[in-house]
Amino acid sequence: MPVIELQRVPGTPKERHTVPQGMLLSEWLLSADIHEDVVVVLNGREMRPDDEMAISLLESDRVQVFDQPKSVIGDVLSPVFKLVSKVFSFLAPQPALSSADTNAKESPNNKLTGQTNIARTYQARPDVYGQVRSYPDLIAPSLFEFSGNVKYVTEWMNFGIGKYSVTNVRYSESSLGTLAGASYEIFQPGQVIPTMMEGFEFDDVDGQELPGPNQSGSVPVVSASATNVVSGTYSGGQVAMKIRKQTSFDYFLNIAKPRGVTFVINVTYNTASGPVTKDITLSADLFNATESNDGAVTNPTYFYNFFFRSLSGADASSTPANATVNTAKFILNDNQTVTMGPFFSPVEGDQLWFHFQAQQADGVTASYSVTLWKVDDNNVQIPGTTQSFNGSVSNNSGGSDFRYSTVKFAPSAGLGRYAIQVRRTDNWSDYNILQLSEIHSVRVRQNVVHAEDTLVRVTVRATEQATGIRERKYNALITRHTISYNLSSGTVDYGLRPSRSFADAVAHTWLVIGKQPVSSIDLYGLYQIAASIPDARLAQFDYTFDDEDISLGNRVETICNAARVIAYWEDGVLCFVRDQKEAYPATIFNRNNTLAEEYKLTWEMTLPGGFDGVEVEYVSPVTNKKTYIRYRVTSGGIVEQAAQNPNKITLHGCRDEYQARDRALLEARKLIYSRGRMTCKTLADGQYVSVGDMIQVPDTYDTNQQSGYIVRRSGNNFDTSEAITFTGTMYVTVTDNLGTPTARYLAKERSDTRFGFTAAIPNIPLNIWDGYEVQSPSRYVIATEEEHDATLWRVEEKKPNADSTTSFTLTEYSDLIYQ
Repeated sequence: MPVIELQRVPGTPKERHTVPQGMLLSEWLLSADIHEDVVVVLNGREMRPDDEMAISLLESDRVQVFDQPKSVIGDVLSPVFKLVSKVFSFLAPQPALSSADTNAKESPNNKLTGQTNIARTYQARPDVYGQVRSYPDLIAPSLFEFSGNVKYVTEWMNFGIGKYSVTNVRYSESSLGTLAGASYEIFQPGQVIPTMMEGFEFDDVDGQELPGPNQSGSVPVVSASATNVVSGTYSGGQVAMKIRKQTSFDYFLNIAKPRGVTFVINVTYNTASGPVTKDITLSADLFNATESNDGAVTNPTYFYNFFFRSLSGADASSTPANATVNTAKFILNDNQTVTMGPFFSPVEGDQLWFHFQAQQADGVTASYSVTLWKVDDNNVQIPGTTQSFNGSVSNNSGGSDFRYSTVKFAPSAGLGRYAIQVRRTDNWSDYNILQLSEIHSVRVRQNVVHAEDTLVRVTVRATEQATGIRERKYNALITRHTISYNLSSGTVDYGLRPSRSFADAVAHTWLVIGKQPVSSIDLYGLYQIAASIPDARLAQFDYTFDDEDISLGNRVETICNAARVIAYWEDGVLCFVRDQKEAYPATIFNRNNTLAEEYKLTWEMTLPGGFDGVEVEYVSPVTNKKTYIRYRVTSGGIVEQAAQNPNKITLHGCRDEYQARDRALLEARKLIYSRGRMTCKTLADGQYVSVGDMIQVPDTYDTNQQSGYIVRRSGNNFDTSEAITFTGTMYVTVTDNLGTPTARYLAKERSDTRFGFTAAIPNIPLNIWDGYEVQSPSRYVIATEEEHDATLWRVEEKKPNADSTTSFTLTEYSDLIYQ
């Protein structure tokens, strides 16, 4: 049906009204709420005050109404039209975040080779459209536990922003459901996750073997001895020793504390029989060690200070609490040779998961003891947080076996970082070996909601005796749910539903992801294009945007390119046009409405760009790998084979062979039938032509493409402004009083004058120039059929100028391109 566009204020979006075919233009203008002084443009031609407004609108008519005084049209509209451009760099970009990990910037969805699940830290979350084979991003470290002597691994992953239908979940090429012990659960945006466990491995724990008490003699003991003791204090069940700094004690200064040690000191105390001086040996915990100096400005003397508590041993019970520590001796020994740790948790957690594994003969047990305490940011123990528990790993399988166990412990001190020591409490043997496999600090999150993302939790049973290193290759076929647009009502449908349509992808990207106003995009025109595409496969878009640095405009450009659609700005509104066959030119530009200063016509005598074919890259939906469509241009036509110098095109968002082949053939035909390029500058008429329009522009210097304007008509005889030379069979096209070109009609030479022709053109209304009322006469182009075809061009770029002229870049148009 005919479309009427009404713009009430310059620079604001146009209102679009669809009216019944045959409706009188004057009737609609009288019913519209507009001012008396308006500008009406019908099919690219501005109507004059004396033009007949009571015309019946045809199916293909396009009416533009500018509701503002004509006196300000030039001043106001010219800057607005300067916004028209095909360059997407002017489109508003989205906010970008810094990208630290450039190695993981690209989503596995787009890599297509060596696809794995990776943690893309500090990168954009996947923004998927259409239907893709998705390898979701890891969003948490792997968390495992042993249950029933089997290892289960849990992964949390993110498919991307938005809602998706998730099907065909696989590990590599195998269905996840066929793997024993495997399960998964999908969580859509806004869905409550009852419990979410986040586990963080201790970096310094990796399968350490726990020695038994019977191995303590074979473990080296660190010892340091000092004779230059400065002072010592024995009081309140603690001992403090101050010595001159010496490197042999550096080990004890830097070791994690508290640490079980023994030390020897010389003491004196009184008895009934008199003073006693002797060496005593004490077992204790070294809980602090500091470095100090004497305060001298130059060459200060440095000291080590050691503090002990939890004194034990025979000498501890027999030595009085008021004993004097002498400066004769201080020997410090590491007494914790069979205890592993302390190990420190990397992050805060609510629980600690201890994973043990043992190689055991039948009927044996390995026992252990765990001591833990809460620490601050400097790994210093927080008083009152020490806890211990005991456990064991047993083998009752009936034979020698590997046994596995996970112990989950919730410290009474609550959320925090912990230091952990583990020791074996029974003897080691070669048929009873105990190892500390790993420790996890686990955060327990309840009722978690991710408002914008679709997550998946996968749990699989690990292989006990793996023969190789396996990468994470979880994947699924996902389809994005997007908004849409109702052409009948002209409103946005914000209900989410699965879609592979490029138009839905553009609307969702622009309005939901980009948060742009509806008034800034021509959704009506976009969805008209989508509805006109003959095969739905040509309008599909299946792709993952994974880079925050890609602007909103570049995203729209990528989406549109898959459907052969071009986006451009007009009047501050994002508009669209499709590269497809046109029924008739939008207008005619000739010497009457063009300027000579920018006119330039070039022609490629060989195939454009030196290309001899086309190579289109797309993604195969079967293999999910890069696939190619190749065509070569030969003297006999277009054949499907590799070219020596192809025009290589990567069709992002294409997962369909039909769509890729259609694009490849289009580009191959362009090499043959679109070799001309033209630049020209037009008068004010050029303002009403848009990027993508097909127009008719005769070659000013080609005598076979003759043009001018109509001076008079009498029946089928037309008088022209220019003399006409007839060579061969000639055809003519004439514009009516509204600027709409007619079809081609056979033109014959007149015997009475060279300034005219005869043609059986229907009795259409014409504009006949008189210099007063009519200053834009009806134009004509007369040429042979072949020369007529050579006058057809497509608008590639449009650049309005400050003086109301418009500069165009044109490419040769031919119906043969779209066969």
